[in-house]
Amino acid sequence: MGWISQSFSGISIKNKIFIAAIFIIVISITTLAVFANLVSQNAIIEKAENNSSRELVLIENNLHTLISTVEDYSKILATDYRLQSELYNDFLNGQDVSASRSAGGLENLSMKKTLSEVISNIVEPNTNIKAASILTANRQWVDVGFADNDFAARLFGTSLEGRSNVPIWTGLLDFKFRYEGHEPVFAVTKTVIHKDTGKSIGLVVLYVKEAVIASIYQREMNYKGGKFFILEKSGKIISSQDKENLHRSFDEAASISDLELNGDNASFIHAGEDETVLVSTNPFEPLQWTIVSVLPIDEITAERKEINQVILRIGTLCLLLALAVAFLLSRSITRPILRLAKTMRDIRNGRLNVRSLYRSENEIGYLSDGFNNLMDRIEALMAENVEEQRTKAEIEFKLLQAQLKPHFLYNTIETILSLVKLDMKSEAAAAAKGLADFYKISLSKGSDIITIREEMQLTQSYLQIQQLRYVEYMESKLEIDDEILGCPIPKLTLQPIVENAIYHGLKRKTEKGLLRIVGYRHEDEVRIEIVDDGAGMEAEQIKAILQEGGSQGERSSFGAKSVHNRIRILYGDRYGLEVESVIGEYTKVVIHLPFVQPKEVRHA
Repeated sequence: MGWISQSFSGISIKNKIFIAAIFIIVISITTLAVFANLVSQNAIIEKAENNSSRELVLIENNLHTLISTVEDYSKILATDYRLQSELYNDFLNGQDVSASRSAGGLENLSMKKTLSEVISNIVEPNTNIKAASILTANRQWVDVGFADNDFAARLFGTSLEGRSNVPIWTGLLDFKFRYEGHEPVFAVTKTVIHKDTGKSIGLVVLYVKEAVIASIYQREMNYKGGKFFILEKSGKIISSQDKENLHRSFDEAASISDLELNGDNASFIHAGEDETVLVSTNPFEPLQWTIVSVLPIDEITAERKEINQVILRIGTLCLLLALAVAFLLSRSITRPILRLAKTMRDIRNGRLNVRSLYRSENEIGYLSDGFNNLMDRIEALMAENVEEQRTKAEIEFKLLQAQLKPHFLYNTIETILSLVKLDMKSEAAAAAKGLADFYKISLSKGSDIITIREEMQLTQSYLQIQQLRYVEYMESKLEIDDEILGCPIPKLTLQPIVENAIYHGLKRKTEKGLLRIVGYRHEDEVRIEIVDDGAGMEAEQIKAILQEGGSQGERSSFGAKSVHNRIRILYGDRYGLEVESVIGEYTKVVIHLPFVQPKEVRHA
């Protein structure tokens, strides 16, 4: 959960409200959709089970009708007086074998004619019976409908002994017809009993094509891809839409191994490797058959797709409506907060005079009023602080001047006297002139802001005097670009830095050092670098110069700090001193000032 809170921590309140609303809405709609989908799926499957059961019952009823009709036809044929007369005559002739053989051909023709007259209305195309065969008492097969008598003799035999008096159905037979070849059929056998003598005088066999039985459930098919099977007791398929499955085991053909043929109605869902199907069974007790329907769940639940589409449309509509409401709600809550935040950003960027304009009686309105009052107080305190800092900088500058003038004047006069005593009149005159030039510029009619040209002249006069005093310690070099000579600079900015470089850098070396002053323009800044190759400075010394509250125990540190603070007060925090130093190698102080065109310079 930590990564979730971490991710949300950087998101705006508006987006948090919006995302939370979307999350709740999506979860709610998804839950409702899943629940509705499950309920609809269960309802559809239950409906399919009921429909499948009704279909199986309807198929069973139609199958009953077909079986009864065929059996009735077999009974009608077996009791027809014309057929009985022909078969009885044949039975009597069969007592005399020699007479039977001499008259066999004529008798068969007569019987076939009589059979054709009797059953012409109960075979194709008038009924579903494909053909009929008659077995006579003298073991002769006579047919109507082109049944192959030899094949019938091999299949049913030629004896009337042991034959049942009731219609008997065979299983699925691959029967041969003379002109159409082999076809899958069911056969119904019925013994012909003479009505007067009660003797068995023949056998009636009716052939019904498997396609006739298959047409019953093909008409009842409600689902695309659904399959119906009729199984015998052993589980072999005896009827199917796909004739390739005939005579095959149902387990093998349908890849359903958990079907139990126990004579009960059953319905279950089977999950196969390729698809999931709904399997329903209905027993057909008269022939100990089982009617099986196999329906793909995908086809059963096809209408669920329409329901899902409706749910999706409604859910999308609700989501869009909820998004609009969530957006408006989050916007109404966060808009005043964002306006207040914009005001804060403006203040952070330096526009301290801007205030929040939001007015309301709610909590955000109270926050806005409190913020405005706070900023008014802060602005007043900052104004007071700026004035105090300016006053402090002026006092420090005056103090620096007060310290500098007598100290520098005393040392310079001592130097001049020493030069005079040593009869070094030209050097003494140069020192006196340098002193006069220094004080001429440092006074500058009371102005605190002078040009860089004047500041460089002042610094050069100072260095000229110091080089007379410390000729064995230092050399100096000034490189100032003409572009910046007219730019403004606070008076006596360089002198404290140069003095610090001499006394705490070069003077501490055992050999002569170099003091180098370089001035140039960098973009919108003026940069003046004072570099010495003296003893260097510790990090604590640099910190004392640049940070408020640093040590002021040394006058040089105090002077540099005063220069740094004075520049920041005059021009802003981006300006001031930057110090870089390596002990025993060098110290570089960079003065950052704004670049101002010479015509814009005004003496303070």
